[in-house]
Amino acid sequence: MAPEWSIAESKTYQQKLLIPGTNKRKFFGLLEKPNLPPSAPSVSYKIFMFGKAGSGKTWTMNRLSGQDVPWQHTETLGIQCCTVYWPMKIGNRLILFRLEIWDAGDNSVKRYNHVLPACREGVDAVLVCVSASDREGWTDLPRLLTSAAQPTDRAAIIVVATRWNNVGYREVTENEVETIENTHGVPVIRLDSGGDEQHTDELTHTAPVLNFICKQLWQRDQELLSIKQ
Repeated sequence: MAPEWSIAESKTYQQKLLIPGTNKRKFFGLLEKPNLPPSAPSVSYKIFMFGKAGSGKTWTMNRLSGQDVPWQHTETLGIQCCTVYWPMKIGNRLILFRLEIWDAGDNSVKRYNHVLPACREGVDAVLVCVSASDREGWTDLPRLLTSAAQPTDRAAIIVVATRWNNVGYREVTENEVETIENTHGVPVIRLDSGGDEQHTDELTHTAPVLNFICKQLWQRDQELLSIKQ
């Protein structure tokens, strides 16, 4: 992300994502996209939510897309997809990122053989979700990381630690998170449970996470280009 990408400038473009007169994000149809300058190119990426049941996959997807987040766990039926648009400046260029996020329920993955391959096909990034209040999930995280993507995918792997601000129920320490990052070479996003911001200014709270994901995807593309050259 460009260092000169000021908060004021970024907010000017982020306003294009909102329903006029509100702080709620607009839903864009298949033939729609945010009204940015014609010179701004658009890049598309496919993201797959990965993790055990109850780890916060659907919650994270809803948070990233500006939808209301569920407060109780409900099993996802089949495959659910949503599209997130995000403007960001790379160098001196304004770029519109189009993130297509895929989520699949555990029971559907186990019951239907086509679900997991469909989610992984052409994937650019995998968000591995694990709840900060689930000690067993953190113990199992190294195994999840090895199975999150196929080596041929060359997908960016990012761990999302959900429910991070529930300190009283947190079952993992900062040192353990840093160990995961250093040992496995993957970044860990610490995502709070949220609160009133989803009804007021959720975009301000979600912006750093979307900035980080888009930056990781862009860097992944540059690395792949350097390998081909």
